[in-house]
Amino acid sequence: MEKLRKIGFSKLTSLEDALAKLFSRLTLNDLEEIETQDALNRVLGENVISEMNIPPFDRSAMDGYAVIAEDTFGASPKNTKKIKLIGTIEIGETSNLILNHGEGIRISTGAPIPIGANVVIKIEDTEIENNEISLYTALAPRRNISYAGEDINQGTQILNRGTVLKPEHIALLSSLGFVKIKVSIKPKVSVFASGDELIEPGNVIEPGKIYNSNTPMISNLVKIYGGIVVRGETVKDDKDVIKKKVIEASNDSQVLIFTGGTSVGTKDYLPEIIHETGDVLVHGIAMRPGSPVLIGVLNETFIFCLPGTPVAAYVCFLQIVGPTLKKILGCTTLDPRTKVLANLKKDVPVSSLGFLHHLRVKLEIKENQIIANPVKLKGSGVISSLTESDGIVEILPHLEGLKKEEKVFVKLFPK
Repeated sequence: MEKLRKIGFSKLTSLEDALAKLFSRLTLNDLEEIETQDALNRVLGENVISEMNIPPFDRSAMDGYAVIAEDTFGASPKNTKKIKLIGTIEIGETSNLILNHGEGIRISTGAPIPIGANVVIKIEDTEIENNEISLYTALAPRRNISYAGEDINQGTQILNRGTVLKPEHIALLSSLGFVKIKVSIKPKVSVFASGDELIEPGNVIEPGKIYNSNTPMISNLVKIYGGIVVRGETVKDDKDVIKKKVIEASNDSQVLIFTGGTSVGTKDYLPEIIHETGDVLVHGIAMRPGSPVLIGVLNETFIFCLPGTPVAAYVCFLQIVGPTLKKILGCTTLDPRTKVLANLKKDVPVSSLGFLHHLRVKLEIKENQIIANPVKLKGSGVISSLTESDGIVEILPHLEGLKKEEKVFVKLFPK
């Protein structure tokens, strides 16, 4: 395997080619049926067709009187029209009353329109005394009525498969009477951080040691992108131990994520292990930070070996692992990050062509413009460069850098 280390990842793959090779091996997860009210952030597994009209009946859009429009013609504060009150309909009630000319029915917002009525006059435009309604304004037919199917017609496709369900989607589904809904099963993910230097938070820090921040960071990103973490562990730089963990986790996880141990150092065992146990799809991607990333497959489990430096691991997750989870779930959008157009505050050169560079930026609003203030281009171990930033600007491989006041798209960090 020394030859493998010497070869390393000297031939770098573009991010686009790496994703294409990876995605060609992916299959969609099966579906499960869950309670609609519990479907927040789940991925819809089917197109949803409305089986009813919304609203389901013609209803009043305000408090007032259901009347016949022609009875209001010519009405004004100086020319009052008078009709007879024959009843009341509250929200949630129905009525067998049939309205004739010269009659009106008191109606609440949301209550069904009675037979014969074709308009609702606002209560503010009326007065009532001894069951006689005085009308002070004229209305054309259909005013102040919300008609059946005005929002959604029966038979309309209202949600597409692959939609990540938010509270408004759940409200819509509930309004149509859906108690249960089919969603994609969450991919099970195992997260490992490798390195003899790592100790867990809560222990006393020792000389030469650092606290493990990658496992909690990656685990929470997995949750944001729709996966479920089944294990999160720290492993020492021991080939036999790491190999055992890979094989064990591949039996119950769809995705394995390692941070550290993926480059060409003497203790970077993961490339050897993946070559021995499975297939290496890509080792080395033309991006900075994150070039040592390795993508492999063991049986039907996908393995992502990310750099150990936190920023590089974070960027690699956003660009590779996150979209993979979205792809497995059948999402229509593989990158959920919001993009903001901003003006760059200063020049940003790059050290070498041929790499996709990731510039961390802080956004500020100045004179009604959104300004992207560069925080870091280098320094993949500086976690504070993430907390001090709002998002990332991608500098394409063919560019020598970016110029001051150039318009750039900032991909905001996921939430």
